[in-house]
Amino acid sequence: MILPSRVLRTTTLLTALATALATAGACATSRNSSEATAPTAGAPRSPADSARADSTRGYTLYHSGSLTDAQTTPKGGAYLAGGGTDIEPGMRWLLAQGGTQSNGAFGDVVVLRSSGSNGYHTMLTGMGAHSVRSFVIFSRDGAERPEIAEAIRRAEVVFIAGGDQSTYETRWRGTSLQRELNARIAAGYPVGGTSAGLAVLGEHVYSALNVSSTSVMVLPNPYDASVTLSRSLFTLPVLRNVITDSHFAVRDRMGRLMVFLARLQQDGAASAPRALAVDERSAVGVNSDGTATVFGPGNGAYLVSVAATATRVCKAQTALELSPVEVQLVGTGSTFDLGRWSAPSARRYTLQVRGGVVSSSDGAIY
Repeated sequence: MILPSRVLRTTTLLTALATALATAGACATSRNSSEATAPTAGAPRSPADSARADSTRGYTLYHSGSLTDAQTTPKGGAYLAGGGTDIEPGMRWLLAQGGTQSNGAFGDVVVLRSSGSNGYHTMLTGMGAHSVRSFVIFSRDGAERPEIAEAIRRAEVVFIAGGDQSTYETRWRGTSLQRELNARIAAGYPVGGTSAGLAVLGEHVYSALNVSSTSVMVLPNPYDASVTLSRSLFTLPVLRNVITDSHFAVRDRMGRLMVFLARLQQDGAASAPRALAVDERSAVGVNSDGTATVFGPGNGAYLVSVAATATRVCKAQTALELSPVEVQLVGTGSTFDLGRWSAPSARRYTLQVRGGVVSSSDGAIY
């Protein structure tokens, strides 16, 4: 059948219009996904291209901001966030600890993680970060990549995102990522972490290699398989002899922290260990001299310590006994000295564990 010329012209125009719309849509998709880039290229790629390019390297890279290298004079220190909603004043403090450029902008930020994508980019570039690179590392090969080491070597700030600290322990320990970040810390640059990222910053680390410990699980048996402790992954002088914990009061973690401290003593890892536990929606900024400030609307930070002379029964299949345990609760906006383990404005109280039950000298555990 021969169609009239008017129908032919209309069909041709509709086909051309559909083709143009499809092309425009493809271009728009490419622009919207331009933050995902191949590891060794500055040009943006689509997520599919990025995934294919990164699959043999063991990581995915997301990049926002400048491709040039910022130059600053850092202040050092550590940022310890308890998880939940990120605290913008605290994150801005961390950026400032990395130093500012001559134009007042902050330096380059590297975010390390084992899951997720580029969730920190909008916030950090909006605060004035020169650039943000997020490395989502899914294998030990990824943690050995020279381009990640080079990015850490040039970063003014390194931030470890939340997730699962066991992946940080198993994928990063003994790799170039660990060595370069420790070298950067030693050179005076700051590091921060939230939730699982906080957990791997202390000298003593709860590595969570099995299921995550809860107070109910471990108080009756301090040698429950969920309690896996290791030595530092990263060396921060301000966190010497300290184990960290997050989501603290919200997830009722005081009991499991008592077990961690008792196990450090019982296993010979520390004679008088200390803990810095940060509640959800709270964060602590620690300067290189040990002075610290609490940020955020959560309960704040708990400085927990047990003396070498404490009474302790810490055995497998036996309910924990531990006393006394000293606690200093430091609220939002307050300051303390982590090096001196002194918080003048803190609420001070003593805990004891008897038959696996935690009790407090003032009636409140938190």
